[in-house]
Amino acid sequence: MNKNLVIRKVAVLGAGVMGAQIAAHLVNANVETLLFELPAKEGEPNGNVNKALEGLKKLEPSPIASPAKITFIQPANYEQHLEKLRECDLVIEAIAERIDWKSDLYRKVAPFLHANAIFASNTSGLSINKLAEAFPEKLRHRFCGIHFFNPPRYMHLVELIACTGTDAPLLDQLETFLVSTLGKGVVRAKDTPNFIANRIGVFSMLATQHHATVFGLGFDRVDALTGRYLGRPKSATFRTLDVVGLDVFAHVVNTMRDNLTDDPWHKYFELPDWFNELVAKGALGQKSKRGIYQKVGKEIQVLDLSSKEYRLSDSKIDEEVKEILRERDWGMKLSGLRRNPHPQAQFLWATFRDVFHYCALQLEHIADNARDVDLAVRWGFGWDNGPFEIWQAAGWQQVAGWIADDIAAGKAMASAPLPAWATEDNRTGVHTAQGSYSPRPQAGEGLGVRGYQPRSTLPVYLRQLYPDALIGEERHDGETVFETPEVRLWHTGDNIAILSFKSKMHTVSNEVLEGILRAVDEAEAHFSALILWQTEPPFSAGANLLQLMQGVQEPAQDAGLFGKIKGAVNRVKYTVAGRGGIGDVLNAAVGNVPHVEAVVAKFQQTSMRLKYAQVPTLAAVDGLALGGGCEFSIHCTRIVATLETYIGLVEVGVGLLPAGGGCKEMAQRAAAEARGGDIFPHLKRYFQKIAMGEVAKSAELAREMGYLKSSDRIVLNRFELLHVAKEEAKALTATAYRPPMHQRQIPVAGRTGIATLKAAMINMREGGFISEHDYNIGCRVAETMCGGDVEAGSLVDEDWLLDLERKNFMELLATEKTQARIEHMLKNGKPLRN
Repeated sequence: MNKNLVIRKVAVLGAGVMGAQIAAHLVNANVETLLFELPAKEGEPNGNVNKALEGLKKLEPSPIASPAKITFIQPANYEQHLEKLRECDLVIEAIAERIDWKSDLYRKVAPFLHANAIFASNTSGLSINKLAEAFPEKLRHRFCGIHFFNPPRYMHLVELIACTGTDAPLLDQLETFLVSTLGKGVVRAKDTPNFIANRIGVFSMLATQHHATVFGLGFDRVDALTGRYLGRPKSATFRTLDVVGLDVFAHVVNTMRDNLTDDPWHKYFELPDWFNELVAKGALGQKSKRGIYQKVGKEIQVLDLSSKEYRLSDSKIDEEVKEILRERDWGMKLSGLRRNPHPQAQFLWATFRDVFHYCALQLEHIADNARDVDLAVRWGFGWDNGPFEIWQAAGWQQVAGWIADDIAAGKAMASAPLPAWATEDNRTGVHTAQGSYSPRPQAGEGLGVRGYQPRSTLPVYLRQLYPDALIGEERHDGETVFETPEVRLWHTGDNIAILSFKSKMHTVSNEVLEGILRAVDEAEAHFSALILWQTEPPFSAGANLLQLMQGVQEPAQDAGLFGKIKGAVNRVKYTVAGRGGIGDVLNAAVGNVPHVEAVVAKFQQTSMRLKYAQVPTLAAVDGLALGGGCEFSIHCTRIVATLETYIGLVEVGVGLLPAGGGCKEMAQRAAAEARGGDIFPHLKRYFQKIAMGEVAKSAELAREMGYLKSSDRIVLNRFELLHVAKEEAKALTATAYRPPMHQRQIPVAGRTGIATLKAAMINMREGGFISEHDYNIGCRVAETMCGGDVEAGSLVDEDWLLDLERKNFMELLATEKTQARIEHMLKNGKPLRN
């Protein structure tokens, strides 16, 4: 195989749920893509593919980064277009999970593959070696498995599985493409049923189901116990089954039952009668609007096994168990659950014990090392920590002893003892600075300490300066320049400074503003560039206005006004207890107008320092960038954003307007786009985004909405974000960077533009689409962005627009309805329309 082959064009065979979404993600990454399906029996031959493409537009969350991207997927069918396969460097098969159908398709398309093409099956668990038997023998060295997780755009994991004869360079090339071009986390799995993630994740669900029955717990109670308290998705266990589809889950379990007859846990690879009855009735979960749960009006109901009827969901957890689950130390948490006699606690300990036991015994059969198991479960099932990580964090020897005791006492689901490696006297875990434990013989170049396998040395991983770290691995956090409770300025040994926020949700407080200003000064004095980058998403959920107004630290750490901040309610209530409530605190803050206005002015000053710094400033954005986070980003020299960047000026949600330079910057962009012509059409577009508080649902949409410029960069893999930002910084400094010139002649739409926008809003108000206060806010946004009460075409400078921002912000803050919106956001984490 040609090692230098670049994957330029890809064909996806099968336009079903997975095939169409894989094609969508390929065009998200700007990869030319063909989507094949059987020809339609009537009408347009590509009718089946076209129907699938129409279906993509209706899916939520959207598999496509921008609706415009769908047009880049080229429809094809097996009767007319097989010759087009000769142009493709990678062909991904994604048809139904039947070996006979797949084998027939392989024989049909094989003659049309070009000499160096890679052919990969997206099977979720069928044997890759068995599938390879249907592929021509002379082509098998180019055949492998490539298992995307659903939905492909959002799930980080892709499992890569070789067959016996797969060329090693082919896998390296494909892994490089998946990691950097498609932004995926690749784990190499052995060719065993359901590979790694589904094998462990599905076993965990089966163990959860088994112990829920043993301890008499309802589905809703189990979901309350096995969600965020355990660092897992909110959908927990049974809600996840509904999302995945009960029929899909049944297929995966049946694959385990039919192919793992020697597994010590084989007798548990059966689905209960109630489950099979739901599938038989077509109650498959979310896609059929009924499964283990159903929604009736606004009411969530859950199946009650005792009555076989649906009842109101009740997620009450025992208070003692809840206190144990709030414990952050895994050793204390598992010890507490094991000791506590309550059925809920015993259920959780039993489930953990059996998952640990299963992982230890199956490791050598399914994976090369423990790292691959943990990353597969984290990336494929959304766990914060993998099973081996949790075991290690809880104290390896302690937990191993507990498991062994329960096996001896007959409490475990299987009687097989723990493998010898897991009970070694000196073992403290499986993840170390040298690598992760590998049960296979450690021979050959590139392996570190005996028994431990280091991370991949493929060149693509040099782009991940800070890969997704596991508990026990060594992490070097660079050299600190200065650090405060709110921010840290640091570098990695080069001349590029990096500023990271330390506040919760990376919200912006007065101290963060001071930290940014100090960082810009430091960068100008000692570095060639400054990057704003967070160690984990979000980039920033916005401003902590309550803290900025009253100087109270506690709420500042708990709630970003412009994000949907989880858990803010109780902490804010506690903080303001005895002060007469949030409303009184707001009133007191509003009474201190000079202080509040000074903080808003500092916010504006910070944005302007980022824009006009003597060194390039870059915002490396991942996740939410709302309100002030968005304003900082758009003032930087460059934005480097992950595809999953959700950016917007959302201040209207709390009855305010962007006053950190957001209105000003959008007005400037409208003027620049007009190029001396009519400003209003361009301004109207930006006005609507701000007045409606619109958030871009991807970085591609952010570019279309004007938050990202054409010169800004989009990165598919979030672990490459800092690397790409640094490369952008180097490119900027290589051309003797100078900041932009201050704009002192910005044409504005003036009072004519204000009147036109007001007229449109009056119609919306009278039609009941917006409230009177929405109208008031919109009028102030219009006044600010149009440059105030001046003639259309008047020339103003940035300070003029910033003054208007500040004035209108302060006047809105003084209104009762804005204060009510802020209070509601702090209490409920969602906006109030009043």
